[in-house]
Amino acid sequence: MPQDPPFVRRLPSQVRPEGSVASAGERVGDPLDADAAALLADIEAFDIEAARRRVQEIDARYRGLNRSSTVFPGVTADPGLPVVPDMPEAEPVSKDPVPEASKKAGPGGLLGQLRDEVADRQRRASEATQEQGAMRATLDSRLRLVFDYLHDLCTQLNYLKPRINRAYFFLDSDDAFRELSWLEGFTDLRSLPQQEGGGIERVTFSYTLKGPGERTLERAGPGVERLRHVLFDLGLRFECRELRNRQRELEQAWFTVADEINVQMVWRADLDRGMVVVESRNLERLGHAVVSLQPESVGEALLDEFGRLVLGRENSFRSYIVR
Repeated sequence: MPQDPPFVRRLPSQVRPEGSVASAGERVGDPLDADAAALLADIEAFDIEAARRRVQEIDARYRGLNRSSTVFPGVTADPGLPVVPDMPEAEPVSKDPVPEASKKAGPGGLLGQLRDEVADRQRRASEATQEQGAMRATLDSRLRLVFDYLHDLCTQLNYLKPRINRAYFFLDSDDAFRELSWLEGFTDLRSLPQQEGGGIERVTFSYTLKGPGERTLERAGPGVERLRHVLFDLGLRFECRELRNRQRELEQAWFTVADEINVQMVWRADLDRGMVVVESRNLERLGHAVVSLQPESVGEALLDEFGRLVLGRENSFRSYIVR
C-alpha cells in the first residue's frame, strides 16, 4: 500500500468513505467551504498537483482571511486571530529646547513661584539701592553746607576772638570756668572712598576757649587716678604734683588745671537712619552729648542758631533736635 506524502494528513474514515466525493448538497453554503471540500477530495484522491493548484486559486480569489465553517473531527476549532487593540499614535518630537515640565510650571507652579520671588527680591533690592543713593546724596549736600558754614564761622571768629558768655562747672565744684574767650578754631571734613559711594562722611569742628586763670584740685589715695581719668576724658590741660611714701605708694596729688576748654564736634551722616548726627564734647557744659537732626532741617536757619549756641547767646537750636 503506498505511503502518504509527509505533508498530507489522511482524515479519519468516519468523515467520509474512502473514494467518495462530496455531494451537491454538501457543496451548498459558503464558497470557501465548498473550496475546502473540493480540496479535501483532491487530497483523498492523492491528486497532489490538483490540490496545489486549487490552493493557488483560493489564494488568488481571497485577499483576506475568512474563517471556514467546515468542522474537522478531532481538530480544535480555530478561534480566529486575537483582537489587537489600536496602538496610540506616536506624539511628534518637539523641537522646542524648553522642557515640557518647564512649560507646565506656570504661575501656580513651583518654578513660577520661585521666579516671582527672585524678581520681587531683585526689585526691592534695586529700590533700596536707589533710595540709599538718594539719601547719601542728600546727606552729602547737607554736610557740604555744614562744612562751608563752619569754615566761614571759624575764619571770622579766629579774627574777632570774641568773649563767650558761658560758664563751665567742673564736677561738684562751684568754682566754674568763667570769662572765657575764643582762642582758635578749625574745621575739617572726611569723605568716603569712591568704591563706597563717595560723599562727605563727617565734618569736624573744634575750637579752644581760654580764660585768665587756673585752679588747683587736691585728691588723696584712689581719688588721684579717678580725677586724672576725668581730666583726660574731658580734654582739659593740667599739671599734677604727686606725694609718695617710702614704699613709692601714691598718697596724695595736686592738680593745677588751666582755665582752658577744648570743644570738639563731629557732624556725621547716619545712612542707616537717614539722619545727621552731631556728637559733641564740652559744647554747652563739660561732658559728651549726641543729638540727631533731620537732613531737611539742616540749612542756614539751623546753622545760624548753632552759631549763636557756640557764642553762648540765646538760640533755638534745640528745637531742631529729633526727640
